[in-house]
Amino acid sequence: MFQDGHALVTADLNRDGRDEIVAGYRGRGGGLVYYAAEDDQGSRWKRYDINIGGITAASCAVADLNGDGKLDIVCIGSATANLVWYENPN
Repeated sequence: MFQDGHALVTADLNRDGRDEIVAGYRGRGGGLVYYAAEDDQGSRWKRYDINIGGITAASCAVADLNGDGKLDIVCIGSATANLVWYENPN
């Protein structure tokens, strides 16, 4: 369950020309998810879990951290007191 949403960022993570939505939350153990449009009109979205229970995402940023040409996600956790780099496998 997505509870106490806190982190929000958009970026073209899969390089299809459209931004995905990255959202983090702090409630119920925390987590990080992203939503990608399933159609060209953006009327249907699919949720993908990135990390459930491992981070209480308070803030996130998107950048190519390792220079491979793909956008990665980095988040800081409040109650989990961690900083996590999510390398983009696409």
